[in-house]
Amino acid sequence: MALESSERPLWEIGLFGGAARLPHYRGSDEYRLYVLPLPYIIYRGEIVRANREGLKGIFWATDRFETALSFSGSPPVDDDNDARKGMPELGAILEVGPGFKFFITERGNPDPLYLTAGVRTAISVDTDDFGTAYRGIRGGVKLVYRNRTWLEGRRTTLGLNAGIDFANREYNDYIYSVDPGYAVPGRPAYRADGGYTGFSVSANAVKKLTGRWSVAAYYRWDNLSGTAYADSPLVKTENNHIIGCALIWTIFQSEETSRYQSE
Repeated sequence: MALESSERPLWEIGLFGGAARLPHYRGSDEYRLYVLPLPYIIYRGEIVRANREGLKGIFWATDRFETALSFSGSPPVDDDNDARKGMPELGAILEVGPGFKFFITERGNPDPLYLTAGVRTAISVDTDDFGTAYRGIRGGVKLVYRNRTWLEGRRTTLGLNAGIDFANREYNDYIYSVDPGYAVPGRPAYRADGGYTGFSVSANAVKKLTGRWSVAAYYRWDNLSGTAYADSPLVKTENNHIIGCALIWTIFQSEETSRYQSE
């Protein structure tokens, strides 16, 4: 397995104080501000790696390819959403499944460019009784660029992502369908299809203030034009804009180093 060019601590433990303005769901014109202090663990192992975005297991890797088990998710949608008034709440969604990464630049490049793709099973979690239910399959392809050298003197890392997503009928049905029993004037009955679910572009920056403190900023644009559920009465806008920021405190880190990255 090829190694990265720069060494970092094998593990880090810290506190991530973040704030993000998120739509209730893709296509909603209603947003919620989340402000959460969260502990985080970063681990840069050969087989298992974790960062502030989640955990993954590396099953196979070469100079250009890497396969992994990855995780994702989204928060619940309460009954305070106007478009879904009178409809059941949406539970938090957890996603898990296989993915792979293809490095376009050499694997050890400090400014890597790579493609990621994955397919994940979605499971909803009821926040009242913690009951779970299968909600379909979701996946996508994303082009990712990280730059560590352009603003190296300012101790800043930049990132750019662009990607497209797909989901099957069950997944889209859970979020965007309207059963006849919940149809009202302005919200007719609707059954969502599977297929293309959106295009997104995002940018992020992380600036290291000291050896223990960093700040981060994030922006993402989601576009739903031409999606399989674009004509759902629950879709109120074709564009969502997501912003977030964070203050990151690294409390502990190992003396042992690793040349594997956690991204």
